[in-house]
Amino acid sequence: MYALYAWGNFINEAELDRLPAWIDPAVLSGERAVVDDNLTIADEGPLLVDGAGTLFEVDGELVEGRALAGRDLSGSRWRVARIRVATDGTREDALRITDEIEEVGDIDVDTEPENDPLLAGQAVTVWADEHGQWDLALVKL
Repeated sequence: MYALYAWGNFINEAELDRLPAWIDPAVLSGERAVVDDNLTIADEGPLLVDGAGTLFEVDGELVEGRALAGRDLSGSRWRVARIRVATDGTREDALRITDEIEEVGDIDVDTEPENDPLLAGQAVTVWADEHGQWDLALVKL
């Protein structure tokens, strides 16, 4: 099984990393995906996000969204650290997203990453936007 994660300056600068929708109980439990018209990587429309698999930074600790379901975050400092893009779990579906990115932007591709930018799984390929707006990692779980 594969997962595609995305992060970068764009979501922080646009303050999309603290949207109330991120901590909606239905999103954290995986019942519903996060969809926001401002959260895009390519021109194909909004990015569909797996909130339960997304990695959050909560009070300095990296936590998967599903671990936050039912947790009161009102007194916590939280933000989205790594978005997990909603895919069907196959490498091909994840690469569908990255193919679009490679076509439209200045992207560096590392097919043998030495440093793993995530805490879960094994990074197979890492993409870095030359402008620092988006980074992505295809991870084998």
